Amino acid sequence: VIMELIWTLLLTACFSDTKCLYQNVQFFESKEECVVLKTELEIMRDGHWKTIDYQCRPLGSQET
Repeated sequence: VIMELIWTLLLTACFSDTKCLYQNVQFFESKEECVVLKTELEIMRDGHWKTIDYQCRPLGSQET
């Protein structure tokens, strides 16, 4: 059985060091497709966030 890896562009927007919101922005079949959109979105910033971070990660993965 071959399992396909689905990539997600995950947005993390933080008001402070402890209060953050997380959202899957879009899903992709390859990491390369995700990185293209990530690069475009990193240029655009709106709102009064302390930090905004976009990460391309396998769907369902967790940071260590």
